[in-house]
Amino acid sequence: MKDTQPILIISTGRTGTIFFSRLFADLYPVSASYHERGASRPIQILTNLHFSHLFPKGGLKLAWKLLKGKEIESCEKYFHIDANCFLYGLAPLAPELYPNLKVIHIVRDPRAYVTSHLNFSRQKGTSFIANYFVPFWQPNPFLVGEIPLSKASGFTRFEKYCWIWDFKNRVMEGLENSTTPYLRVRFEDLFNTNNPEELFGTITDFMGLPRTTGIRDRFREPANTSAKTDFPEWPQWTSRQAAQLQSLCGARMTKYG
Repeated sequence: MKDTQPILIISTGRTGTIFFSRLFADLYPVSASYHERGASRPIQILTNLHFSHLFPKGGLKLAWKLLKGKEIESCEKYFHIDANCFLYGLAPLAPELYPNLKVIHIVRDPRAYVTSHLNFSRQKGTSFIANYFVPFWQPNPFLVGEIPLSKASGFTRFEKYCWIWDFKNRVMEGLENSTTPYLRVRFEDLFNTNNPEELFGTITDFMGLPRTTGIRDRFREPANTSAKTDFPEWPQWTSRQAAQLQSLCGARMTKYG
């Protein structure tokens, strides 16, 4: 369908992307709604290589065309929705890769994100292998050029995820001043509130979908939650950990409110 509207829902991960893919599939038959569709994992690795100055932008575009380029043109629905944290870094390339793309950027409080990611990376086998053993599964603060090797090599995993939260959100928010229609949404305003329907209405307005009601309870049943394991919620963090997160994420936390 040539007039298919492509929509990307991007984030750092741990932001309800499985939930959103299922919700749109249930509510809107006019949409083809996916979670991390197709060969998105190799794209994430190549994107992180690109940010590390080890893979050219042209190669990233070519990989996209080979691995995911035909998804939109082969879509037979009016909306193609991909809730996909692996595509966070394609935001700067979006106008070239997707004609008429719209992007929704979901931001989660880094205190909750870091806790969730640390626990999730330890509780699920595939996530553990990816996060601990797969090169360039995450961006590298030294190779990106932001943190000196002497400091980056001493980063704890906690500090690394704090930096990842800040770096990825900076990349995604780069769409603010682009030609791509862009909407940033706070995770907590949907999942930690008594009235998610108003903000969800703003989201569907932005996408071009009709508003719907009676879905408040859906936001109380998030998918793919991380179990509480050995890393505590942020009120139980040490003062050092709190200071580390503030140092790495504080400016962006203030910007996002």
